[in-house]
Amino acid sequence: MIKNDNIRSIVRKYYENKMSHVFLVETNDKCQTLKDLIELIKIINCEQNYVEECSKCNLCHLITHDSLPSLKIISPDGQTIRKEQMEELKNIFSSQPYFSKYNVYVINEAEKFNASSANTMLKFIEEPEKNIIGFLITNNRENVINTIKSRCEVIKANYIEGENELSPRLYDLAIQYLKRIEFEKKKSILYNQDLLDEKLEKEDFLVFFKVLLSLFLKVLNREVLPDGLEKLKEKEISEILRKIQLITEIIGKLNYNVNMNLLLDDFVLRMEAC
Repeated sequence: MIKNDNIRSIVRKYYENKMSHVFLVETNDKCQTLKDLIELIKIINCEQNYVEECSKCNLCHLITHDSLPSLKIISPDGQTIRKEQMEELKNIFSSQPYFSKYNVYVINEAEKFNASSANTMLKFIEEPEKNIIGFLITNNRENVINTIKSRCEVIKANYIEGENELSPRLYDLAIQYLKRIEFEKKKSILYNQDLLDEKLEKEDFLVFFKVLLSLFLKVLNREVLPDGLEKLKEKEISEILRKIQLITEIIGKLNYNVNMNLLLDDFVLRMEAC
């Protein structure tokens, strides 16, 4: 499961055909970032609907064990990333991928390009091939050579201990709420107010909607869902994307002073229209 929301957002870009050809990922945890990127690489290369811990094909196994010919993970050789490493990458990726949709490379410690290797890398990304996607990992984007950084889509992937641990009470409440409006078709405002009639603070509603967002992102990423929600995977991707966009908008509105009753009413009606 992809833990970082910003890396998970790349999945949405993939389904919307808005993928960049190279991403610069600034993070405070390079190991976890690499793990998340490995899961992302499985999703974008899957020929069918990706399912976590899939046992139907050998692709995920090859990616997990760094044995897929079209996936190259590069780390500095000593103190720097050498020109020869970049030239080898260019030669390997000069042919079309055979086992997967894309040739994918991941470069650890992208701040360690030297002038020579950066120049070779620059030529590689200035004229991107449609079937090549790259990820550069760094702990500080300011240390990455500007000519490379300017050609990347930069995202942040910070990890804080406990940031993914959501309130069990609100987690259960969100699951009940989702079951009701998605499967019991009780999208009427009156039917939903009785489920949320307990006294919730604004911070509670923020967590509540973040739980809803995380559940729909799980649907998008074909991850394991809580009991009773698996049928969400039968919905069209376009519908899931619309609901993700709506929930993201609601979360943004919670940063301002809003009438929660009106906000919930609006949310229920717009969810029905998605």
